[in-house]
Amino acid sequence: MSEERRRVLNNLDRIEDRLRDAPEGLHDAGEPADEQALAASGLDPDVALLWGTYDGIDLGGGEARVYPLAEHAEATEAAAADGRLRPGDRVIGERGRDLLVLAADPHAEGADVVLVEEDGERLPCASSVDRMVLALLGEFSVLFDEDGEYQADLFGDDGELSPAAERRILRRHLDLDPDAPLARFRLAQSLRRAGELRGAAQELRQLLRRAPDFVWGHLELGRVRLGDGKPGDAVAAFRKAAELAAEPGLRAHCLALACLALSGMSEKPGSSAQVPKAMSDKTGPSAQEAKASAERAALAAAALAANPMFAAAQEAAVRDALEREDAAAADEQLTLGLAVVPGHLGLLALRPALAELKARPADSEDDELADEDDPDADMDPALLDDDAERVAAHARPEPPAKADPAPGTGSASSPYGGRKPAKSSDGRRSRRPARSRG
Repeated sequence: MSEERRRVLNNLDRIEDRLRDAPEGLHDAGEPADEQALAASGLDPDVALLWGTYDGIDLGGGEARVYPLAEHAEATEAAAADGRLRPGDRVIGERGRDLLVLAADPHAEGADVVLVEEDGERLPCASSVDRMVLALLGEFSVLFDEDGEYQADLFGDDGELSPAAERRILRRHLDLDPDAPLARFRLAQSLRRAGELRGAAQELRQLLRRAPDFVWGHLELGRVRLGDGKPGDAVAAFRKAAELAAEPGLRAHCLALACLALSGMSEKPGSSAQVPKAMSDKTGPSAQEAKASAERAALAAAALAANPMFAAAQEAAVRDALEREDAAAADEQLTLGLAVVPGHLGLLALRPALAELKARPADSEDDELADEDDPDADMDPALLDDDAERVAAHARPEPPAKADPAPGTGSASSPYGGRKPAKSSDGRRSRRPARSRG
């Protein structure tokens, strides 16, 4: 017996234990697949062991689902018709509105299973199907109590997972699938928002060893390095993200961030001390500044070449943030836009409105009244920042629409796309068949 087969069988035993111990009705596992159907499925024999034990599994009351063999072909054809797949992909399940797909080229994807969002974006999800199921069961063991109800300490008053709860769930996932790129990416995001930049950088290093071509991983590393006061490393990370980005809007966004980080290098106190003295004497500060200026201009030109409507998209993002009275988001989007197009009249015209918003004194009574009408009032500002980044990064070369929070799980802040997952339905019962080893 090969080592891989032994590993899968061991994980199937662990899955069986967790299904048996889970609250009644939380999960629903199918009977073993027919041997002939399994032989004709085209699945790798080690991968097929899961369906040889459970021909389909509903997890977390329908929060995630592994399809029975009979549904694979139809789901794959439908997704391919929608343009969501690559040749050789196989749809095996879903999580929320996103698809779980066996990748045709796991090495290039950085994962055996990728999560494909509604817009076709691909995110490396799990190192194998059996580890994915095991890790999801681990997540739900943190989320639900022994009665199948949500744990009381996980959600805030707004009904959203708290950052601490989010990290607990992600770490539990990674305990069971250490090479799961998407869970590690989300953990790095959570740590970065909490100011734990060293921890975020460590998680991203592990992620990028597993999935070196994951664009959002390099982009997140750039944000971490920028926050950590290492603009040179940030520029390198943003450039790498831009190099890997297939979508023009995302490429432009990465180049704009590199441009912004490069601007920070010349403004960082003591940066000239990092230059060898011989070079400093030879070139002088003015030559260094000219070189940096030329590099910024080249990055800005590349960003505009990728998305000619970049400045207009940033202007729309600033206006949206001003309308929401989110000064931090407006400032960030304005700064990013001006880093690429310093003389853009539309962006410059918004400076007085931003200054007025920043200068406005906080009024607790008014804020409380406003919060009652504002669905985003209790949302972590970091989540809104990430939503704005997602919208800006996907801007197409045409006048952008008003930015809305990004749907789905994608690179949202929590494993559940920033939403409380659906409760398990009453009357669902788990069926735990005897193990079949074929």
